[in-house]
Amino acid sequence: MVVMRKGLMLLLVGLWGFALGAATAQANEVEFDHHVVHYTVINTTFLTPDVARAYNIRRSGNRALINVVVLERDTEPMRSVPATLSGKAVNLNQQVRPLQFRAVRDGDAIYHLAELPVRPGEQLDFQLRILTEGSDEALPVRFSQTFYRR
Repeated sequence: MVVMRKGLMLLLVGLWGFALGAATAQANEVEFDHHVVHYTVINTTFLTPDVARAYNIRRSGNRALINVVVLERDTEPMRSVPATLSGKAVNLNQQVRPLQFRAVRDGDAIYHLAELPVRPGEQLDFQLRILTEGSDEALPVRFSQTFYRR
């Protein structure tokens, strides 16, 4: 359990570090009335082999990882909430790649991860639909990302 927490912490630090300093990573948030959605997209080669192994993520220059966190605004501090995510990535040729998210829990934090194949120089339009636990109103999130080989 300690190894998993340390690995997840390394994953998160790595994601935010790359988001702050590298053009190949993107970290953003979308605000809704009662929720804030944070999302990060990176090439899986940015993960260390240990972190990738701990979370069953395949490292490759042709794979990307999407990390989504859904926070409830009505609590102080904001807390992660369970959610069901679905979505797709669409390239400029209108080719669709469905996204399959899996939840990873670390203490009170809940991370929703999805992997997908990407090509160098490819731009993808991500379209996510998020249903928080106990709600029947979906939170729509859209963003674009261009991928580069590391």
